[in-house]
Amino acid sequence: MNLRDESPLAERRLAFERMLPRRVDMIGRRLDRFLQTGWDINGLSLMQEDTLWLGKQCQDVGLDALVEPLQALANMVDSGLAGETLPDPTLGERMLNEFEALAAATPRHADPGTESPTLRPVGNTSRAETPPPSYWRRWGNDAGPRLFVDEAPAPVVAKPKPVTLAEEYLEWNSAFPPDPGPTEFVIGFDKEIQPAPSGLIEASVPVGQSAPTQPVPEKKREMLTLGESSPTSAPANNNPATARTPARMEPARKLLGAGFRLYHLTSHNPVSLELDQRLETMQVEVDLLEDADELEELLGALPADLVLVDAEFADQLERIGQAVRGTRQRGHKSMQLVAIAHADDIALRLSARRAGVDTLISGVTDANEVLKRLQAAVDPAREAAYRVLIVEDDRSQALFAEGILRNAGMDSLVVLDALGVLPALEQFHPDLILMDLNMPDANGIELTALIREQDAFMQTPIVFLSGESDEDRQFDAIDAGGDDFLAKPIRPRHLISAVQNRVRRHRALEERRSQRPLRDTSTGLHDRASVLELIAPRLGGNGDARPGGLLFVEIESVTLLRERLGLTALEEVLAEAGRLVNGLVGELPAARFGDGSFVVLAPDMDDTGMESLAVRLRAALMQHGFQAQGHPLRLRASVGISPLRFGFPDIGALLNAVEKATREARTQDRGVRRYEPPKPVEAQREAALLAQLRDAVQGEHLELLYQPVVAVAGSDDSQFQVLLRMRDNQGRLRSAAEIIPIAEQADFIVEIDRWVISQALTLIRDRRAEGRELRLFVTQSPLTLADSSQTEWLRGELVSHAVPGTSLVIELRLEDAAIHAGTIRQFCLAMVADGVQFCLSQFEPGPDSDALLEQLPLGFIKLARKYTAGNLSTALRDELRILIDRSHRRGLEVIGHGVEDAQAAATLWMSGIDFIQGNLVQQANQELDFDFNQAVL
Repeated sequence: MNLRDESPLAERRLAFERMLPRRVDMIGRRLDRFLQTGWDINGLSLMQEDTLWLGKQCQDVGLDALVEPLQALANMVDSGLAGETLPDPTLGERMLNEFEALAAATPRHADPGTESPTLRPVGNTSRAETPPPSYWRRWGNDAGPRLFVDEAPAPVVAKPKPVTLAEEYLEWNSAFPPDPGPTEFVIGFDKEIQPAPSGLIEASVPVGQSAPTQPVPEKKREMLTLGESSPTSAPANNNPATARTPARMEPARKLLGAGFRLYHLTSHNPVSLELDQRLETMQVEVDLLEDADELEELLGALPADLVLVDAEFADQLERIGQAVRGTRQRGHKSMQLVAIAHADDIALRLSARRAGVDTLISGVTDANEVLKRLQAAVDPAREAAYRVLIVEDDRSQALFAEGILRNAGMDSLVVLDALGVLPALEQFHPDLILMDLNMPDANGIELTALIREQDAFMQTPIVFLSGESDEDRQFDAIDAGGDDFLAKPIRPRHLISAVQNRVRRHRALEERRSQRPLRDTSTGLHDRASVLELIAPRLGGNGDARPGGLLFVEIESVTLLRERLGLTALEEVLAEAGRLVNGLVGELPAARFGDGSFVVLAPDMDDTGMESLAVRLRAALMQHGFQAQGHPLRLRASVGISPLRFGFPDIGALLNAVEKATREARTQDRGVRRYEPPKPVEAQREAALLAQLRDAVQGEHLELLYQPVVAVAGSDDSQFQVLLRMRDNQGRLRSAAEIIPIAEQADFIVEIDRWVISQALTLIRDRRAEGRELRLFVTQSPLTLADSSQTEWLRGELVSHAVPGTSLVIELRLEDAAIHAGTIRQFCLAMVADGVQFCLSQFEPGPDSDALLEQLPLGFIKLARKYTAGNLSTALRDELRILIDRSHRRGLEVIGHGVEDAQAAATLWMSGIDFIQGNLVQQANQELDFDFNQAVL
């Protein structure tokens, strides 16, 4: 006989073995990606954590054969992390061999003699009898504890005759203890209660003693708050056998953090990878899954707090939703289902609704936004309970609605007399009014008209709940100002849903109307959208007398820091910077604007005050001792200021102005710059120049000049720098420095850069046809290289002109490359395979330049102009020699740019320069007749 091991350890081992192959394969995919595309220090750290965790679990469940290879793999990764070096090819090969041994030893199938653990169902699923007339009170929060079928109910203690409505309500609830059966009932105020075919009801378990109750006055007008004490309450009943507290039941939510378990059905897209890293930083237990079958298995064995489904699994949402519903019915009702969608599609929304998705996140391409939505899902806005005013003359109906809504976490006030509505509104300030239609003294239509006359309650939702079947009468109620009409009988969950949806929309509108800024819990900073909404009313019109302004704080070289530190470490540094900014600005609205930038609204400050604040912010950020991966880190920052008095037409214009000031601040020692609008004459000149530039691309007003780049040791290679010029309406040649910034601001730079490239390739093609090889250096804007279509466009041009990529060198300015390193790197890596070469100009030593040398596939560097001047100091000459030597060690060729005199050329030659370019060699012109064979220095 084959006896199945049913011990807890065996069940745990079975569940672990089902998950283990996926986790091992995930390590293998990560390792394979590293070997194919390069190592990443942050990814290595995550891989080490995975292997250590799996090793500990294998040891705990008795899979000893896997402990040694997992530990060996973790030790290999640790050797790189400890030395802060990336693995070399030899270590990579060893890691791959160790992983293959691990994969071979990993069990791929569970023991066929075992079965999935099952949970005992709650209640008797065979019950179908008709309940007693008042059975709906099982939803009351003061009902007794839920019982399993094999447990006996507690003895009923006799109570004195109730004397108040609240005591009557308590007695009714205690008279009918909760039934464990799964039957859901359709509730009607005026009809007999009938069972519905599906659903499972859980009663709540109260604690504490009964709240004081207020005697009902013996007059026609009655108003009672259930579940709350009143200033004029009677003494509490201290007998625990007869007293319960009708307390509001809060939804059971856990915050994202330690102890929170999340199953992520993922496609491993970039946003999901970044999100998983952020969640692991927050100590969330994230299990990454790749198919719905595995998710269903895990839900059966070990439920989670939240299930997150990537957009690529949208076609399986309904199947996943069914599995989640089954888990909830087994007692895990707080588990949530969240789905991500690429776009807001009605078919997908319908599928998500049918699947029971709690939150659908659509059209989001940023992990930060997904994380915000997840936080909002598990901790719904940390807002006060919904407040519902119930206007109903029948006590039993009022008690029904009050009990259902309170058990769903809402506060309510019951008004039994229609004439007491207006005083109750002033006292309670409800989010929604739930009203009967037919009442004595004043019907619901009349009350609605009176409520809508009150300015404070003109937008408050009014929902009618009535057995009125006359459709004309229902329409009259809506026409009078009602928002919805619910017909009796109604199920509790339908009533809850109708109220919650109306209140949620009402509060969202009130939030926008009042423009209350939201704050990030980790930094204290406001939400970016909230700060921008605060700015909007202060724009436009004549702003000469308008005080205040906007500060833009930018952490420099964030892209390089991200490459160096990894996303997780950088986010920790930026969060600390955010807390620092928030502490310095006090009550001023401040928000994180981008990866490494912050905006601060100073609505009442003058220019002097804003500049003083800007200086303090910059000094605090630069002097603060940040820590990254256990090492000290110093940040560099620049601050731009834009006063509001310039009357910007919209937020976009204001942000453009303050960002421009921040860019200019980078070049100043003070690091702070205030925006000054162009003078009218200058603005007109720029507008006229832009108009001419647009015409020039279509006509013949753009020109190219060429300047030779000469090898100091002599060479017959023909190579020139391409220089862009534009001839204006007066016949003068405008330099690239004059026209390129205007083209970038007007989103016209891509057309300009592509025209230059096309002209250069045509020239190379014509020279090659004559048997003369030619290489051209062409400067391009980072905005052009960031265009998603630029790579394919350039490849097409190379093919159509029949020009090899080696004939083209694309030149980038150091400052531009540092700011746009991420997008530029993607373009450069893509084009290297086609032979295109890259040159970094305005080069000088520093953290930015060192990082760019590691990131970009460079072939040349052009020195900054300070190295090509005539009389260099001794220190600068030593710096130049070291710079050139280090460049040569990296396999880079160095170009001295802007050489004007022989002394500068001699200094460069003695320092080991490779090429010289400047007026000393030849001035730029339209000819390509320079004799490179005779040009030897």
